[in-house]
Amino acid sequence: MRYYEKDGYMLIRRHWIVMLLNYLKFIFLMSLAGLLFYIAIAFQGVLGRVLVVYVMFPAIFLTINFAFLKLIFDMIKYFNRLIVIDNHSVIVIKTSLIETDNIELIGLGKIIKIDTAMRGIFQNLFVFGDMIIEQADTTRFFDSVYRPYQVANYIKEAQIRYEKELAKSGKFPQ
Repeated sequence: MRYYEKDGYMLIRRHWIVMLLNYLKFIFLMSLAGLLFYIAIAFQGVLGRVLVVYVMFPAIFLTINFAFLKLIFDMIKYFNRLIVIDNHSVIVIKTSLIETDNIELIGLGKIIKIDTAMRGIFQNLFVFGDMIIEQADTTRFFDSVYRPYQVANYIKEAQIRYEKELAKSGKFPQ
């Protein structure tokens, strides 16, 4: 997740490496379709015309369609999975073509613990990891967060500002 800060808000998106992996899956599936096409054309005499026309070409067609649809759905899921941190809450937005109203609101006062983890050389090299937000009743897990320690510190600072604001208004004892 990449993040953007402006006017007390932080918008977080998944790390770009996730999109790179989606592109690599697409390239693999298209290469598989190309290989099947080569086999169908080069070995048409050995395989037989019936097998090539009624099995190989539909398999190639389905592989290409699956590759494009998977890439499109993964792109929609990548760009519509957001975390917004403001002065009072953490808003988690997970939408896709099927789910359009999957929005969670986590109050900063309800967050008990924030854990971050960057495991292995790959995650440390590309600066991404996992972030876990624990509440009294549930635990939220976010994978592929860009600079998770920085995001956790931002949430903790927002919690401190929120508690000071509540203490000034007299709604929350210090």
